[in-house]
Amino acid sequence: MPDLSTLDVTTLDPARPGLAAAGFHDVGSAADVPLLEGRRATVAGRRVAIFRLPTGFAATDAACPHRGGPLSDGLVADGCVTCPLHNWRLDLTTGAIGPDGDRMPLHDVLEDGGRLWVRLAAGGAGAGAAGAEGAAGTGADAVAGAAAEGADAASDDVAGSGATAADGNADAA
Repeated sequence: MPDLSTLDVTTLDPARPGLAAAGFHDVGSAADVPLLEGRRATVAGRRVAIFRLPTGFAATDAACPHRGGPLSDGLVADGCVTCPLHNWRLDLTTGAIGPDGDRMPLHDVLEDGGRLWVRLAAGGAGAGAAGAEGAAGTGADAVAGAAAEGADAASDDVAGSGATAADGNADAA
């Protein structure tokens, strides 16, 4: 079994030129993210948390802005994830978090051919359109489908990209 902590998605998949040209990165198999759970991935050196909601997928930065809690380990309900450290709730459709109404960036997420593709939000704040809506499956018209790669379903990471991380951090996908 591969060491999932060293996977990174900074290398774009040449089989998906339409999504890659639009700034999307393949982060792994959609099957690796169970309903109402989150998984970690690293996209272009940035740690993100990806969630499967009843309406599709959503992604944001991996660390809670309050104390850096791992949002991918939080409880998901009612379109929100609750930070496991101090119970701050992040709305996965608007990016609103915490008691002061701060905002987290929401990244665009597409499901295509059983694979998840993430495009980072510009800047580090604000929401991308598809990420804000939790869109899934809309990338099928952009590129042809491809076979999904299997990975350890018990892992907290989205797997299957095949690229290696430069930092080797355990939070990396």
